Amino acid sequence: MVSVAPLAAGPIALDRQVEALAPPLQQPRVVPSAYQAVHYLREGDTLGAIAARYQVSLEALVLANRLEQGDALALGQALRVPRVPGIPHVVAEGETVFDLAARFGVPYEAITAFPPNRIDASGGLQAGSEIFIPREHLVLPEAWLRAIGGMEGLAMRGPAPAALVAAGPANMRAGPGTEYERVGQVTAGRQVALLGRHSDWVRIEHGGLRAWIRSDLLQLTAEQLAAIPLTTDFPAPPARWVWPTRGRITSGFGPRWGGFHNGIDIANRAGTPIVAARSGRVLEAGWCRGYGYCVRLSHAGGIETIYGHLLTRPVVTVGEEVNAGQLLGHMGSTYDRRGGGYSTGVHLHFTVLINGRAMNPLRFLP
Repeated sequence: MVSVAPLAAGPIALDRQVEALAPPLQQPRVVPSAYQAVHYLREGDTLGAIAARYQVSLEALVLANRLEQGDALALGQALRVPRVPGIPHVVAEGETVFDLAARFGVPYEAITAFPPNRIDASGGLQAGSEIFIPREHLVLPEAWLRAIGGMEGLAMRGPAPAALVAAGPANMRAGPGTEYERVGQVTAGRQVALLGRHSDWVRIEHGGLRAWIRSDLLQLTAEQLAAIPLTTDFPAPPARWVWPTRGRITSGFGPRWGGFHNGIDIANRAGTPIVAARSGRVLEAGWCRGYGYCVRLSHAGGIETIYGHLLTRPVVTVGEEVNAGQLLGHMGSTYDRRGGGYSTGVHLHFTVLINGRAMNPLRFLP
């Protein structure tokens, strides 16, 4: 007779069997961020010191925060510190991983296999999302780097008074005024360093370029504007040309009536104001040979201007300094027959001489 061992009694043995067959529970794998830390800029911080603290290259820190676009650094600004060298990129509509691999010169797998990018097996990208392109060889724009003093100057850059450009593209000028040459433009939303102010203009730095911008084009409160130090460190305004009067050109520069007309004639009503076309000094004012009542001005660079056929005696005197646009007299039709002058009606005869040689005024007038 065969004996049969009795079955194990109770539910405890069954629970143990099921427990042995089930796989152990696992926690979901945490995908790390592309950035090891976020550093908030404090007084005294420099990019070089921050890079050394987190053991990343200066190029990696700059490109991770797109600082190569020229924006200023501000107190409290957040800087992302990357885990590996690379470049963040916001995906555009229709872009593929193949496109980005070719554009940035990296293998396809460098993008898809980087865990923070969370790219599935299909390699699909979502427009508007940011991914990180791991890349060992990072290059900063040469012109920008040169403008800020090379890698040494870059390492020393830190937070400073700054403001956002409120409207753009905004003109950047060589001095505090519209008469100064435009040296560049800056778009809305860019952050610029505030270096000084004069009147309602602010001296700024952006992308290594130092220039002036109107204060109303910056996001500044009245208190912030008042805190910017005053400065007179800017060049004198450049010579400016303005039209000497309003009217219609009735005779141009060049051959006329068998002779040579050494200026232009501008006709209008008697009494129309005549103004200095450029700042200068009065050489002659009164009755002039050939012109009747006239004014002759001397300007920098060997330039003279002549304003002929005024209605009455000029309102300026010899030796007086005048500004561009300052009233000299009024349009008329006076002339000096004995001096060879002639007038066919009310107009201004306007001549420009450079080192004594007549030049076409239209080359200079705005």
